[in-house]
Amino acid sequence: MDLHLLENIICIADEHSITRAAEKRFVTQSALNQQLQKLEEELGTPLFIRSRANWQPTPAGQAYLDAARQMLLLKKDAYARIADCAEKSSQHMTVGLIPERGIDMFTTIYPAFHAKYPLVQVEPVECRVTLMQRMITAGQLDMGLATLTRAQQDSNTYHLMAEEEIILAVPAAHPLARGGSPDWRLARDIRLETFSGEPFVRIYQPSTLFALTEELFVRAGFTPHVLFSTSSNLSKYRIVSLGLGCALLPAIYALSDGSVVYFRLPSHPTWQITMCSRQGAYLGKAERCYLELCREYWKEAIHCAQPVR
Repeated sequence: MDLHLLENIICIADEHSITRAAEKRFVTQSALNQQLQKLEEELGTPLFIRSRANWQPTPAGQAYLDAARQMLLLKKDAYARIADCAEKSSQHMTVGLIPERGIDMFTTIYPAFHAKYPLVQVEPVECRVTLMQRMITAGQLDMGLATLTRAQQDSNTYHLMAEEEIILAVPAAHPLARGGSPDWRLARDIRLETFSGEPFVRIYQPSTLFALTEELFVRAGFTPHVLFSTSSNLSKYRIVSLGLGCALLPAIYALSDGSVVYFRLPSHPTWQITMCSRQGAYLGKAERCYLELCREYWKEAIHCAQPVR
């Protein structure tokens, strides 16, 4: 079976256009159209509903695409196993990175990884967790750094790196800050509803942290007054440090510069820092080395409680 043909047909589906697919695959549109017509004649049925701007697979086309994707994943796993058997270290890895902490982790561990596997080309891709999960399932990413709760995990495989506590950050000048600590590990417990009348900076809704913090507010019995929502935990910290509001922060972002104090919530809520890979995927020596470097990084980061700067 022609694997290039499978990749071409999948590209048409992903791009929803034979023109864009031809450009992406570096073939002429007429050549790609001839490949598709020949395949449809062989199968005896059209694979796509043609339109000017939005090609969609027919039921037969969807069946073909599902099988084609599985075949390419089998090829990927087989090649990885063969590379390990042949002790061949030249390959290509795609790794997903969440914003802020993802690129910090990558740039920290990459020198050690490159020293051990200099011929492995690593392609970092920054994206949010939900998109990363879909890309890993589809085989578009080999693995990715994902911070989420157990309930947010899908059918992929999640390699636990660390558990991270979610804490309450309060301006040091706040009237209720007296009982807080600049070191979150020494902070006392306080009920979230104590701050029900205070403004909060929140994480934006697409973040996997949003659902966790939303549940905490629901349990506390109030809807917070939200100054604004942001995708950046660093931005949340900085607004708190300026004395403008409170925030729920992952512990690694808990700076100790004197402008913010911290409280722990009585339930000590946590989420998981994980490396996600496709369920059943074969992880070669290079991937396993990368995972171990990630695990060492997070063990040190959580132990020292040093935030991403």
